[in-house]
Amino acid sequence: MRRRDVPVLLGESGGSALRWVLDDERDALSDLVRRNYAFTNDHPVDGSEYMGHEFEDGTGRRLLYVEEWC
Repeated sequence: MRRRDVPVLLGESGGSALRWVLDDERDALSDLVRRNYAFTNDHPVDGSEYMGHEFEDGTGRRLLYVEEWC
């Protein structure tokens, strides 16, 4: 999420509600993901767990997909 040239798609509610993450939201979301990344804590600190996946197409363009589980 630090690379501003890579779009971030957030799948809220287990991926059922998709939305693009705005530039001014990236830092806060990055903090949440860092604290509550799936499989790193027994219980999420803020009530949700996150998992990230990065995709790249044949031309080198990238997309970061972050999924939130409540």
